[in-house]
Amino acid sequence: MELRQLRYAIAVAEERHFTRAAGRLHVAQSALSHQVQQLEHELGTPLFIRTSRRVELTEAGESFVLHAREVLAAAERLRGEVSATGRTVSGTLRIGTITTLTQVDLAALVRTFLEANPGVDGHVVSSMSESIVEQVDAGDLDLGFIGLWHTRPRAGLTARVLGTEQLVAVVGPEHPWTSRTAVTLLDLAGVPTIDFPEGTGARRQSDDAFTMAGLPRTVVAQAGSATLVAALTAAGVGVGFLPESDAITRPGLHLLRIADAPIRTVHMISKPTLVTPTGRAFADLVDRHLAGR
Repeated sequence: MELRQLRYAIAVAEERHFTRAAGRLHVAQSALSHQVQQLEHELGTPLFIRTSRRVELTEAGESFVLHAREVLAAAERLRGEVSATGRTVSGTLRIGTITTLTQVDLAALVRTFLEANPGVDGHVVSSMSESIVEQVDAGDLDLGFIGLWHTRPRAGLTARVLGTEQLVAVVGPEHPWTSRTAVTLLDLAGVPTIDFPEGTGARRQSDDAFTMAGLPRTVVAQAGSATLVAALTAAGVGVGFLPESDAITRPGLHLLRIADAPIRTVHMISKPTLVTPTGRAFADLVDRHLAGR
């Protein structure tokens, strides 16, 4: 069994297609298929169910891919620890972040890191906290920057607390509440509001606050990003909900503190068994930045 075969099998599992997996790895499809077949023969069991349109993992395949990711991550760590001691790192840096991250200047940190490590290929994607947790846990991301209310990231993940913050309400420049500085949940229960999509951590933060207070709420628009929440609020669609650190960066909106507002915790997360030396090096940069400010 070779590391190359593990990479091939993982690519097929992620793409659910041999041709796409071969294209992603820049190898001939015939070579990739042959290596996967050899791997299955060596293991004595099929890893994939092949159809004319799609490839699905068998139960053995699901287990194999999970452990294969851990083996590859361990190999990357070993390579990094042996060859990169005292020098720059190389490889791919994969980061997922919520759009409302303000506890650190992620863009500036990525720039600093890439300038110091020119051999690194950086990938930064924005998503909801739940999706980032899933991808870090699966090894698809090295690091994640997430916000959670009254919960911690799942077992098996390392979490570094970056800060805490309150949820606030925001209104547009023509809203009658611009003369106020604070509101209550009871005030908010009687007006149309704008929030993040149902099921996301950001949405649960506000939904749970109303539920715990025994109050109803009316959400007239759901937005997938803080920027869209702000735009809809500025247009007068309703009262928006944003983390305080994001709301203060929106000059066109009026901020209203909420009595007994829920507080969320922002974390940097990684999975020790899967994070690469490049990911660990970036996490170290974040730690040094936080210690020095």
